[in-house]
Amino acid sequence: MITTHQNGAALGVLMKARTINPLSRLFQRELATLLDKLELQRDKLSAVIIGFDADQGATSHELEHLLALTPAQAADCMHMLTAYNALLLRLESLGIPVVAALAGEVSGHALGLALACPHRIGLHDTRISLPQVQLGLAPVAGEITRTVRLAGVQAAMPLLLDGAVLGATQAQQAGLLHNIAAGEPELAQLASHVQDTRASRQPWQARHYRLPGGTIDSAPLRALLQAAPAKLRERAGGPHPAAEAILCAMVEGLQVDFEHALHIESRYFCQTAINPTPRKGVFPL
Repeated sequence: MITTHQNGAALGVLMKARTINPLSRLFQRELATLLDKLELQRDKLSAVIIGFDADQGATSHELEHLLALTPAQAADCMHMLTAYNALLLRLESLGIPVVAALAGEVSGHALGLALACPHRIGLHDTRISLPQVQLGLAPVAGEITRTVRLAGVQAAMPLLLDGAVLGATQAQQAGLLHNIAAGEPELAQLASHVQDTRASRQPWQARHYRLPGGTIDSAPLRALLQAAPAKLRERAGGPHPAAEAILCAMVEGLQVDFEHALHIESRYFCQTAINPTPRKGVFPL
């Protein structure tokens, strides 16, 4: 599931995208082993470069990772998500540059892990998505919390509420990619530059972080959010529990610190997973 190779002072990591699963104890053990290794060696490493090996045509692999929970399983689900979120926080706070190198289709949990890397570079053919809403589920494991803090509320809505697919340029404009490379040599060059700058923090980890697009109490966003629930129902032709849960997680998560926002997101995932209602999605607000 996870392989590593040394590239000078940098460590390359390759993950099989379809095996990335917050609710898999096996994947969590492999990720924890990797993090133990990185933390032990971080004084000797200039950077960690993480790539994702996506099987061609396996765009529906998310279905294999999503389960319909019974109410009795909700507590175990929350426990698993808390453990997985802690692993991603270790990756995010490693203290050395961690770069996600993206190419082709990057969706769902693979994108969620990439967003936990403080720097993200995509090839020109990169396409990102969080399709869970179309399956009647809320994204989880930081996929809501990080997307909103990186892109801002309005820019995050199409990705989260509609499951929209963003090309590399759109993803960069939304703040989800730092750079776009024309090919592998340029991607390696950009990754090398990140090593030189020693960039190792997420934007919200900085003291004077400001939410892109304005805070939720700004007049434009307040008006947008007040109208959003009715618009979701109108465009979906009725109730859309997953989209409404995602919207709640977006807004509530911005009213607390980062770790509490992850907990809120996990609760809404469990709520939708107990009784998923697949829909075709809604139009972006």
